[in-house]
Amino acid sequence: MTNNNVYGGFSQALFFSGSVSIPSLLLDYYTDLGIADREMMFIIHIIFEVSRLQTEDLDVQIMRKMGITSTELKSLVQSLKNKGFLAINTKSQKNGNNLIYDFSGLIDQLFELWGISQYRLMEALEQGVNENNHCADVDTASAKLISLFEKELGRPLTGFECEHIEKWLFSGNSEDLVIEALRRGVSAGIRNFRYLDSILREWEKKGIRTLQEVEAEDQHFQSRQSKKGEKEAKPFASGKNKYDNIYL
Repeated sequence: MTNNNVYGGFSQALFFSGSVSIPSLLLDYYTDLGIADREMMFIIHIIFEVSRLQTEDLDVQIMRKMGITSTELKSLVQSLKNKGFLAINTKSQKNGNNLIYDFSGLIDQLFELWGISQYRLMEALEQGVNENNHCADVDTASAKLISLFEKELGRPLTGFECEHIEKWLFSGNSEDLVIEALRRGVSAGIRNFRYLDSILREWEKKGIRTLQEVEAEDQHFQSRQSKKGEKEAKPFASGKNKYDNIYL
């Protein structure tokens, strides 16, 4: 077989081996959402396998193609779950339960970024002003937070985002709480306002209004986790069934 024939055969195999369609919005915004490159590649593999209707042994296929271990795969899944991008559901099959990757959270956050982008575009077209002036006519407290957010995010805020900050203060959140929510979002690599909003809503549900109460809640959470770890590590007493303590 000549070299030309070999190359021609490879070209056919390359172009007819299948392809994967990735939404351009996802490629545009995944770094803004705090998705690491390796996490993005994991998402691409899931999209590809699902597009081929290959839902059985999905994890095995992805581990083989990415060259990762089951521990590394679990770490990727947990990271995406922690960031609110992924949920794992199960579907009953004749041969057992099948895992289903649910990216509704990722879609919601992409929708928010797309909405902010559209808002900025429409506001610029309608008002004919520079984006840097989108946060005009705000009170002193809001202006201070807006300046801090813009410095941390490295860009001007949109009018939509400024309204979020004003709403947080109007709802009774102190400047310190809003700044703490921003700090936690940045530490987690998540800089979208939906994530910060969820943090503040959770504190509001628990009646937390000060940084001291936030710290107390963190300590309480750590204490619960520690006690839970001690229970899980506790050895089973001889003569007892290993499931005796399952409801402790």
